[in-house]
Amino acid sequence: MERRPVVALAAATVIGAALATPIAPEQRLVVTIGLAALCLAATLPRKGSARFRAAVAIALVAGATSATMQQWREPHATSSHTQRFRCTVLGDVQEAGFASSFSCALDSGATVAVHAAGRAPAIGAHLLLRGRMEPFDEPRNPGEPSERSLERDRGIFAQISSARVLAILPPSRATFAIVIARVHAWAIATMRERLGEPAASILAGELWGDRGSMDPALRAEFQETGTVHVLVTAGLHLGVVAALAFALLRGLRAPRMTACVCVAAIVWLYAFFSGLHLPAMRAATMLSFALCARAYGAKALSINAVAAAALAIALCDPLAVTGASFALSFACIGAIAAWAHPLDELVATIGSIPPRVREALTLTLATQIGTWPLTAAIFGTFSPYAVLANLAVVPAVGATMLLGFAQLACAPLAPIAQIVANINGWLFAWIVGCVHAIASLPHASIPMTPAPAWAIAVYEIATLAGAWAWRRGGRTVAVLALAIAASLVVAPPRASNHRLRITVLDVGQADAIVIQTPRGHAILVDAGGRLERGPQSPGDSSAQRIGERIVVPFLLRQGIHKLDALILSHPHGDHAGGCAPVLRKLRVGEIADSGQTYGGHAYHDCLDIAHADGVPVVNPRAGTVWQTNDGVTLYFIGPQLPFIGGRNAINDNSIAFTLAYKHFRMLFTGDAGSAAEQRFVDEGVDLHADVLKVGHHGSAYGSSPAFIAAVHPRYAIISVGRHNMFGHPAPLTIETLRGFGAHVYRTDTNGAVTITAIGSGIVTIGQISVMFLNRRR
Repeated sequence: MERRPVVALAAATVIGAALATPIAPEQRLVVTIGLAALCLAATLPRKGSARFRAAVAIALVAGATSATMQQWREPHATSSHTQRFRCTVLGDVQEAGFASSFSCALDSGATVAVHAAGRAPAIGAHLLLRGRMEPFDEPRNPGEPSERSLERDRGIFAQISSARVLAILPPSRATFAIVIARVHAWAIATMRERLGEPAASILAGELWGDRGSMDPALRAEFQETGTVHVLVTAGLHLGVVAALAFALLRGLRAPRMTACVCVAAIVWLYAFFSGLHLPAMRAATMLSFALCARAYGAKALSINAVAAAALAIALCDPLAVTGASFALSFACIGAIAAWAHPLDELVATIGSIPPRVREALTLTLATQIGTWPLTAAIFGTFSPYAVLANLAVVPAVGATMLLGFAQLACAPLAPIAQIVANINGWLFAWIVGCVHAIASLPHASIPMTPAPAWAIAVYEIATLAGAWAWRRGGRTVAVLALAIAASLVVAPPRASNHRLRITVLDVGQADAIVIQTPRGHAILVDAGGRLERGPQSPGDSSAQRIGERIVVPFLLRQGIHKLDALILSHPHGDHAGGCAPVLRKLRVGEIADSGQTYGGHAYHDCLDIAHADGVPVVNPRAGTVWQTNDGVTLYFIGPQLPFIGGRNAINDNSIAFTLAYKHFRMLFTGDAGSAAEQRFVDEGVDLHADVLKVGHHGSAYGSSPAFIAAVHPRYAIISVGRHNMFGHPAPLTIETLRGFGAHVYRTDTNGAVTITAIGSGIVTIGQISVMFLNRRR
């Protein structure tokens, strides 16, 4: 390693920064193994090893120190009471029903995300807001990515929720961020005028990474085909700008050194135009080192140039080294540096392929080799046609970007600008047509359980080792290494867990509970969502987004691709909202429905998909019993015919059941209120349970003293949203539960709550282990 000191120093700096940054345990394990390997390499006897060890130690300390200092400097938002803020709208504007969200620069300089009632104001508007500022979440559910880290990559440090615009103020002082936002607002308006949609939104994504206004269905197709990266301003886009600028300057016979310096300046100017987000900054840094190497006659994509870029980023932005964007960037560039030449030789043997086509195919294959495990882990899907999609779409990106800049430059000359826009429109029609056609192919998006960090790390190391072996004639070894490493990503060995595990997910003001039995059966009780308010349309209910963002990813992370059953306690959107996304991504054995009449779009989307896919819909009633082959039994206690009447009938006729496993019992009641509870008590239903999933989010209209006395739970779990408008959970409900000795857990304060029952009298809730006595009644 001493022959490549830049690589060693970069590795040491990145490891030092990662160790000083809060990361997930499995990531810390990988980093620790990397540190051990680096220390082992440093201790091997060799010439000059004392200097080498000292340099590595200094790099480790420098990385850790830089990360620690940056954490101290980072602005921190703390949950507080509602207050007033002054800010200027920057962009990322999205509207849904009677609510909107947008990014806003506070007068203090920090950038925040605003979630407000009403229509979004114009970009550049100076606002007086009232709302509550809160930090972004760290993971609220097991295995979830850090929202705080993702938003930090976009340069946003906090969010203002429940905001209301009080006034439009006189324009504020024009900062860099505000000037760029106004330029972007002018650009998107100009592009929409001549290009129309969706071309204007795609071009905005290409030029500065703004895809908020794009149709969600089209954005999903880009994601499913593995081409979503064209909508994020990063390495591809800055590379296109660099290649075009370099070709122009070399065409004008500029000296190589002059051309490289000018191109580096152009790349950084474009990064500033795009908003100078972290992915663009990283790409500009990497390109700067590549251009520097090219200026001195070295390979632009050498391992030393890549390592030098990593070293610079780890020192200047150490908190970025643990993010997915950093990993994707260097996996992509590393794979191109390692595999571009071997793949070019391999493609050349196929036949007489034009050089430009061969180059595009080589870069596409190399990129996919390096990044597919990471993209599968991030998005939870594998795109088998990604190479085909990228080969069709990526070559057009450079042309559309060039024509987009030309259209903006010719904006004062309307006829010329329209001609340029028309030509660009044909290219965007090609891009959209390719993406739509490939997304429509069978199995275009295969749901995949994200591989653990160690499996991805082994794969990335295998890609570098395989390229090294290929260059030395060991092609069989290279292919075998990649195949074994890929198998670890697709099907990593996992420790068996012969326990009953129940996870009450944090899905806000909604319910979603996952039951995993000792032998791997899986049942989903409700699927998250939200109450459907305002205009909704079939197939695009706002209630479904929680299922797409939280429920489905959690199931895939758990290795669940088939549900034995999906139980919808009742059809309200906050319980049935995620049903349709679950049916689209996973196989479901049957749906248990309360059988009530309800007009919600999310509920009817669920039933329509179930009917189209042949998924049986059953209506269990009181007295029905379900049993698995590993000792888990569901005793249904409601609803019972005739249905309970009244204005809360849909809630009161929720599916309710007791889950029993050996000596453990847990009671589920959906949103059943006091009328249903009284019916259970009056009819002498055996309600006793160790754990109670509290009904109706802890509403004051349920959890009556007589009912809680009959259940007498040791633990009570309330699924409830933070700062919800209903005042849930009610103080009276909490008082009643604690009055009967129950330990209360809430998803708004505790996040997801996991119950593990071993069956021998031990229950684990979260990180707490409790021994309980068998209670017989």
